[in-house]
Amino acid sequence: MIILISDANILIDMEEGDLLDALFELPYQFTVPDLLYFDELETHHADLLDKGLVIGELSSTTMTYAIKLIGRVRAPSRNDCFALALAKQEICPLLTGDRALNRVAKKRV
Repeated sequence: MIILISDANILIDMEEGDLLDALFELPYQFTVPDLLYFDELETHHADLLDKGLVIGELSSTTMTYAIKLIGRVRAPSRNDCFALALAKQEICPLLTGDRALNRVAKKRV
């Protein structure tokens, strides 16, 4: 199964568009970093886990990379940097509609 790392906005937008069920029927594993989930999604979107969302954990090396990245960029947000770092760790695509995150991801910093 192909793993896709998502930022929070993708999942929230899909929920707003009533497309979450269709999203989780696709042949992909949708994953978010644990820090992002507990900070942005757990309180109001806990049902995502029941639908199939997977929580990923950053290794210590990846966490160090994310913290350095957070210190180097003004935008994207801290949680977006965690998502980018997890995508890099897992060597898989990052799903985002965030321009700042997309710009940083393309630079492969």
